[in-house]
Amino acid sequence: MATTSSNKMPLLVDRPLHSYVTVGGTAALNTSTKFNDINSAGCNLIVDCISNDGAVIDSISVIANESTLTAHSVLVFLSVAASSSAITTINTVCVANGVTGSTSAGERTNISLPALSIPVPHLASPAATMATYPSEVDKKNTGLYVPSGAAVYVGVSTAITTPSGAEVNVFAQGGFF
Repeated sequence: MATTSSNKMPLLVDRPLHSYVTVGGTAALNTSTKFNDINSAGCNLIVDCISNDGAVIDSISVIANESTLTAHSVLVFLSVAASSSAITTINTVCVANGVTGSTSAGERTNISLPALSIPVPHLASPAATMATYPSEVDKKNTGLYVPSGAAVYVGVSTAITTPSGAEVNVFAQGGFF
C-alpha cells in the first residue's frame, strides 16, 4: 500500500455507504431564506454516524420522482442530534445545498460538496485542455467528512407543492471507516 512522503497512511473505508431518503412533503426550514431557522419535522436522517464510526460522503444526488417539478432547494445538514426531533440551531448546521427541479421523471441533480484536504494527483500544472493553473478546488477531491458522533440530515427549503404531493429521492454514497 502506498503512503505519502510523511509516512501517513491514506484514508481507508471499511464498508461502503449507500443511503437514500425521500423528502419534499415538509419543509426543513421555518423561513425559506434562513438556513439557521430549522424545522426539525422536515429533516430526514440519511447518514448515521452516531451509532457508527465516521464516514466520508463523496457524492449526494437528488432524483426527481416526477416530471415538471418546480425548482426548490435541497439542504444537507450536519448535526450532533441523535434524532430529528432533537435538532436545534445550536447542534445543527447547513453544510451544502443544491437547487433542483425537473422536466422529466428520473432527472438527476448533484449537490456540490466542499473540498476535502485530499489532493488529486498530477494537477500541479496546466493540463492540455486548461490555459491556467487549476484552482484550489480543482486540486482537491470534494466530499463531506462526517465524524463519529454526528449525523447527516436532508430536507427541502420549502415543501414541494407543484405538482401536488411531489417528492424527490436524495442519495448519498461514500464509505464508513
